[in-house]
Amino acid sequence: MAQPNAQEDFAKLSDDLATLRADVAKLTETLASIAKAEGESAAEAVASRVRAGKARAEAAAANLADEGYAVYEDAKGRAQALGGDVGAAIERNPYGAVLAALGVGFVFGLLTRGR
Repeated sequence: MAQPNAQEDFAKLSDDLATLRADVAKLTETLASIAKAEGESAAEAVASRVRAGKARAEAAAANLADEGYAVYEDAKGRAQALGGDVGAAIERNPYGAVLAALGVGFVFGLLTRGR
């Protein structure tokens, strides 16, 4: 009688091992699908943040370009006004303008000549 019990116990143990293997396989599949879903969710969150950062960077670049253009236009207007003022001063006093140009040229020559 001892022998049939050992064979029955071995058969039950084999069945239990097969059931355990099937349960572990199901658990592995479940964990893999959970990990995949979490990975996709995390990837979407990162992509969303990257898109938001890109939009903020583009807006900042557009604002900087607008500000740069406004500064350029202001500088251009000031240079034109200064040019007009210099032109008017030369027309009012042409001899003084020539003397000032000669003086500037003389000083520039002194500064650039070799010693």
